[in-house]
Amino acid sequence: VVSAMRRHEESVGVQELACGALVNLSVNDGNDYAIAKVGGIEALISAMQHHEDSVRVQAEACGALANLACNSNNNQTAIAKGGGIEAVVSAMRGHEGLAGVQMKACAALGNLASNNNADRITIAKAGGIEAVESAMRKHEGSAGVRLKAWAALSILAHNDHNRIAIAKAGG
Repeated sequence: VVSAMRRHEESVGVQELACGALVNLSVNDGNDYAIAKVGGIEALISAMQHHEDSVRVQAEACGALANLACNSNNNQTAIAKGGGIEAVVSAMRGHEGLAGVQMKACAALGNLASNNNADRITIAKAGGIEAVESAMRKHEGSAGVRLKAWAALSILAHNDHNRIAIAKAGG
């Protein structure tokens, strides 16, 4: 999957399907390590950067990054160092009206911030707190968005500076 993403970087169709496949593969124990080892994190971030207008790429890549960041400090660090936090926040800004993107992006930010203060700080600096607050306001009728946004904010609030930023943003 990852090699196909590299070979067909400009093909939105390949990227959409590959990001979707990585969402499914990344939920199985052990696959998170294997995906990261073969460059899957970098491929996902690259797909997001090259196909910013593709709703499916953005949503599926956010979902895969959320799964890869779950309970893996190594993957959290790799995603942050690779520009994944900024890519997720960019997806949120670029697709503000789409609940699916917002829900998966909030899940990604929450998982990246879990037990990782460095990522909490990076998320705040990238505008993630404001993006999550905006998602909550714009998708009041979506229980999925609100749940993932609330979870992300509660994890981000484990940092003193973030608590202040959350309060200022209306949280």
